[in-house]
Amino acid sequence: MVKGGCLCGAVRYSIVGAPLVQLYCYCTDCRQVSGTDGYAAYVVQRSDLTLDQGEPIGYSVTAKSGRTNTRNFCGKCGSRVWADLDTGVASVAGGSLDDPEVFQPTMVHCENDAPSWARVPSSLASLPDR
Repeated sequence: MVKGGCLCGAVRYSIVGAPLVQLYCYCTDCRQVSGTDGYAAYVVQRSDLTLDQGEPIGYSVTAKSGRTNTRNFCGKCGSRVWADLDTGVASVAGGSLDDPEVFQPTMVHCENDAPSWARVPSSLASLPDR
């Protein structure tokens, strides 16, 4: 079981099962929500993620793909914890995992959207747009 939560501890979650993919995303939405060059996404089936404590605040956005992503964050400290995607998966913020070593990225996504100063690992495979 993988556990994680926000900076202040008000929102906590658990994940059972293996991640579907672990990647860095460089799309505009992910860059804006992370505040840096990319977003560390630990993607799981939504049914594998359980809210253990607190109540995150959701903010829905329409992605470039046309899909709806509801970004969930702590209303107290503002930490981003996960996004519910309308495809039935959750994109958990890699930085919100209790053990940062659990995040082991194998792919990059939307790397063509990355700014010139982004740190895009060239050794990782590219997840095609869907």
